[in-house]
Amino acid sequence: MYPGDGMISITWNADPAYVYWVFHAQDPTVSTDNWSGLLNPGAIVNSASPAIVCNQINNPNPTTYFPDSYFIVNARTGTAPGGPGSPAVGAAPRWAGGPQSPWVPGASIPARINSLGYVALTSCGYAGRPPSGTFVAVGPSGTIFYSVLTPTVAGPLVPSQGNAPITWSQANVPAGLHEDLTGVAGGGVLNNPGAPSQLFVAVGKGGTVLRSTDGQNWQQIANIPTGNNLNAVALAGSTFIAVGDSGVVLTSTDALTWRISATAALASTNSLNAIHCATYACVAVGAQGTTIWSSDSGATWTLYAKGNNNWTGIAYGNANVNADALVTDPNGTLSVNLANSAINTWVVTDALGNFAYANSTGAWNSNSYTIAGSVSAIDYSTHFVALDAAGNAYASENGAVWQPVGSSSLVNPTAMRSDGAGFVAVGASGTNASSF
Repeated sequence: MYPGDGMISITWNADPAYVYWVFHAQDPTVSTDNWSGLLNPGAIVNSASPAIVCNQINNPNPTTYFPDSYFIVNARTGTAPGGPGSPAVGAAPRWAGGPQSPWVPGASIPARINSLGYVALTSCGYAGRPPSGTFVAVGPSGTIFYSVLTPTVAGPLVPSQGNAPITWSQANVPAGLHEDLTGVAGGGVLNNPGAPSQLFVAVGKGGTVLRSTDGQNWQQIANIPTGNNLNAVALAGSTFIAVGDSGVVLTSTDALTWRISATAALASTNSLNAIHCATYACVAVGAQGTTIWSSDSGATWTLYAKGNNNWTGIAYGNANVNADALVTDPNGTLSVNLANSAINTWVVTDALGNFAYANSTGAWNSNSYTIAGSVSAIDYSTHFVALDAAGNAYASENGAVWQPVGSSSLVNPTAMRSDGAGFVAVGASGTNASSF
């Protein structure tokens, strides 16, 4: 058993002469006969080892007891029924980012890193494996490195579990590229790793824009309609949106031809430092508390808020699979209550550790306390995780209440990105670490 964030990998000694079925429930009495009537049951037919079970319920608070998930496996031939099954083995999924999942150092990148992006190749459960994809790290003087992550089991990336610490390769960039790169994002076709149709965009100083179809080979795009520094980029459906100094917003559907959004300039001329896109909206934040949002992939923008904070980070979360309580219905059936299971929450942070959160696109809720003395990076998997300047990690299930959860061991982290199953973080000196 290898627990991960919202997932569990099951391994067994398989015989090629048989097919295997996996039964599971949050009950140690699970069997091939009773599994469907137990708490949070499930079955995987014709499975191979290792097998991944996705959307499992985390126990984010080790001091509170929630049942483990228990698994049994039986073997079958042809149409014959299987035997009684193996003994039940239990495991509890847990938050990535700490404290139950360690941060594992990766191979150092020989450069400073300013930003980190991720494009998924497969989703959780495809071919019975955890999600896979490509991380891209960008930095000064046209620095680009990439890492293709294809884990075989859930949990920390350590050799004993069939994986290894993350390694990085230097990308091919145009000769003579010297501009600092400050943002990177992309997208692709899921669950077709043979032909993923990926598209990446990196942006930087002086209106620099680069494009790649694999994260490894990059071309610089000419005729960008601004010379302003571009600070961040995101993908909204099929539209890339880049934001930068003086409130500039650029959009492109092919990463080749870019247009300035006139309504964004009307909304605010304050510099924009970060952007995040969810399925229904994009939110960009920046200096003097500036927040602008768009519900049409960047075509039009509305000024959403102002204030005193110089917002530098933004994250969105909605995939809560964290157990909050065990409840019993009037019939005596036990179930797990997933409070805020669709939290639909945005969180913004600044370098001083201040934060605010909002549901949907309503007004920001601010707090009189900070996450930490500083915040260098923030993202979301099944919960929010933020890193401070010393590499300490802080987590929140709802964006409103934060708790320290350990250390990434990075000094001066600059960026962090989630693949939905865990986190990869990078530091100013090229150090990096992952927690799954």
